[in-house]
Amino acid sequence: MEMSLYLSDGKDVVGPLDAYEALKYAKGQKLSLENWQICDSSHLWKPLSGELPNLALQALDPGTTRPKTESPAGGDQTKPRRKYESLVDPIDEPAALERLAKIRLMLDSVWEKQRERIIAVVKNRDAADSLKVAGKDLQAVQEQINNLTLEYWRKAGTLLEWVRDLTWGDPDEVGDYYMKLTSTETDKKMEEVRTKLEENELNEQVGCYCFMNGRNYEYIGETTEQTLAVRILTGHKNKDWWDRTDAMRIIIPKNSKNTKRLERLLILAYDPKSNTAEGRKTSAADEVLETISDELNELTKT
Repeated sequence: MEMSLYLSDGKDVVGPLDAYEALKYAKGQKLSLENWQICDSSHLWKPLSGELPNLALQALDPGTTRPKTESPAGGDQTKPRRKYESLVDPIDEPAALERLAKIRLMLDSVWEKQRERIIAVVKNRDAADSLKVAGKDLQAVQEQINNLTLEYWRKAGTLLEWVRDLTWGDPDEVGDYYMKLTSTETDKKMEEVRTKLEENELNEQVGCYCFMNGRNYEYIGETTEQTLAVRILTGHKNKDWWDRTDAMRIIIPKNSKNTKRLERLLILAYDPKSNTAEGRKTSAADEVLETISDELNELTKT
């Protein structure tokens, strides 16, 4: 399948994308078939309208996600019996594909340098210094790719897929509770949270909790040593983010051993304002980031 497709309206260029991604981007952005063109490895720009049938034939649905690498599905926690409101996080697939294209461009640049270093060896020549990737350059590239990867995961909903893997419920119903607060005074907010936790039989549970302000996340934490009620209402009693909080979100893992993994994924997904730590780096996302690091190190060896 063609992996280096580019889309352009004569001003902006998006790519490289594979055929499936190009179709999804065109559909998601509702591109004008008359104004947009597509270019493949032949380097010839062609009207998108005429290339759609060929694109559809080339496109392969990516299918299922990678096998789960988290703990087994069995849980040690009581499945919550009630469900409060839940939030639906927006997915922005075109924006996700734009990040994916940028990652491909960066990887292509690294690969081109390695390719030309190999060619220099074939020619019995020393590789030019410009083809070598210094430690600081590799670190900068890796940081940029990691940031783009996080942006892609947030836009595509990948982090939320991993969250669902760890929580109770069917794909459309996880152990996820969104509690809108009506009070404006901190003491009354805390009492309101206490009542809602009891109503939903969450006060004695362990899991992750999110202090929210609108759609923004103020603070995300987890508790396994204390119950949710004790941790939220006593452990965070005097925290300044209570003033800004107008909603709470509670997410229950089906296995308490996955609580820190769940917290880490939530922090990556929502980038809370008041968290000073990134959580324990043991999630599925961290395994992917480690793989990227290993591959980049291998690709830049001289």
